[in-house]
Amino acid sequence: MLAVIIAVGVFLRGQAFLSTEVVEPLQAEAAESYALAQTLGSQGAYQVLAAPFDNSSEEVAASEVFGSLGYPLFLSLFATPEATASSLNAVVITQMVLGALAILLVFILATRLMDPHWGLITAFLTAVSPFLVNVSLYLIGATLLLVTLLLYLISTTRLGERGALIRAFLAAALLGVVALVDPTYQFLVLPWLLVLFFTVRKGASKILIPVAAVLGFALIFGPWMARNQNVIDAPIAAAPIAASIQQGMPSADADETASGQDTETPSLLAALGRLGGALINDPRWYFVEKPQTLWSVGQPASAEQSLVYPVSETPYAENPLFLTSEEFMRILHGPLLLIGAIGVILVWLPFAGRRLTPSQRIGLRSISLVLIYATLTHLFGVAQSHDAAPLLPLLFVMALTPLYVITSPRLEAAAPKTAQEPESEPQLETDAT
Repeated sequence: MLAVIIAVGVFLRGQAFLSTEVVEPLQAEAAESYALAQTLGSQGAYQVLAAPFDNSSEEVAASEVFGSLGYPLFLSLFATPEATASSLNAVVITQMVLGALAILLVFILATRLMDPHWGLITAFLTAVSPFLVNVSLYLIGATLLLVTLLLYLISTTRLGERGALIRAFLAAALLGVVALVDPTYQFLVLPWLLVLFFTVRKGASKILIPVAAVLGFALIFGPWMARNQNVIDAPIAAAPIAASIQQGMPSADADETASGQDTETPSLLAALGRLGGALINDPRWYFVEKPQTLWSVGQPASAEQSLVYPVSETPYAENPLFLTSEEFMRILHGPLLLIGAIGVILVWLPFAGRRLTPSQRIGLRSISLVLIYATLTHLFGVAQSHDAAPLLPLLFVMALTPLYVITSPRLEAAAPKTAQEPESEPQLETDAT
């Protein structure tokens, strides 16, 4: 059955590739990423990382260089000095393959946390979702981000087993890869460390496991922070964060800033100050209108919303199969959002904890944390419907979680340790909290 679902997903993505005509594939975010990929291809990734970047170059602004490197590095495998149709198609085809891989990965994730039947449901929803079908057609990092997020979350589903130290190290290293692909997630490690600290049983492992996670994250993301410190005198690039906050402000404030004489991106402190004022003056924008935009709340989740850039042709306009899948997901969109939101909260409650194993708790709470963190960061920054596309498979898992928890029996109290289980082995707690 899984093979059939993957085949359906591959077919939809292949047909979308053949039948969709993007008017201008290189614009806005895609153009910036491709320009940096060309720079990496011409100068070499090692040269860009090991030596100060040529700020006199007009190809890419310094703030864009130090914001994120993961997706431009991926694009540099295909980028040519002159953007050609063949190079762009190679990127899209590769992203289609990654999209098919994501179907398998979300099945593995849901199966580890629940069982294969729930895994098949999440895999099917991932295969037919118009957002996930269309997002791979654009030169944006959403598909690569989805795959790296799923790999990270799959690695968290075994943290309740023996060898928790090495598992936490590997999971955090994969989280470092996620942060390289999308700088939105570079601070996710901080709340995740708190989750580990309060989930791990009392004793030395309560400190050792978070420390192992810090080392794993530093192994991957640390060199990038050191590079930033060497070149821009800061481990984290503040300019992209400030720009996102500024662009995410209410339209009146954004227009007022754009019409002023100072068109430069404000400092991070200035942007945070303006954000505080905007939250007070227009809370509806941040807590009602932006969530509606991000998650397509209160409106049909049509395929048009999944089109990042305008297209002249799309199979979702007339192809019966695509129209059927679009209508199917449109009907499910509202219930999935509502039940998924319930699942995001439920996994933190003792009621669910008493029905989940330690590995299930840490895995489901890690998914919940990603959804909460990503939603909040986009609400305070830029929020667009395609920003939620990589999060949809995680939402599908959360939507099934309440049903799984309700139908699962309460776990018995943990059995005493046997002689074969040494006291020094770091493991997660078995309490329901």
